[in-house]
Amino acid sequence: MIVLVLIIISLFFIINLYNKPFIDIKKSNPELEVTAQEILDDYLADEYSANEKYVDNLIQIKGEIAEISFDKGISIITLKDRSGFSSIICHMLPETNLNVLKLKKGSQITIKGVCTGYLFDIMMVRCILTNSNFNEK
Repeated sequence: MIVLVLIIISLFFIINLYNKPFIDIKKSNPELEVTAQEILDDYLADEYSANEKYVDNLIQIKGEIAEISFDKGISIITLKDRSGFSSIICHMLPETNLNVLKLKKGSQITIKGVCTGYLFDIMMVRCILTNSNFNEK
């Protein structure tokens, strides 16, 4: 009987987690606004605390473009740090591809997306460019 109750409770949590709606990145305000170097420094200082602070949160990051690439129709922008040891890899939403083509390596940009964690590089998904990228000239 206890096993059956545990199975039902587990299924309930799994179904709720599976059906959890995605954040509307464009319309939502970021929970945190940081520079690329700040988030990288936080992860290098204490990965556990940084995960608590950043993972699964909508973050707005300002940094310098180290590289722009494309993979299977998705643009990927890499933001660099001072040391060159680590970076922030931002997987952009497909609708940003035309605007990404206007960007250049070395430019300062602001990206909003969801942090998924750190493994040599910080990974960001479902990213968009903020309007400030095209208003500042």
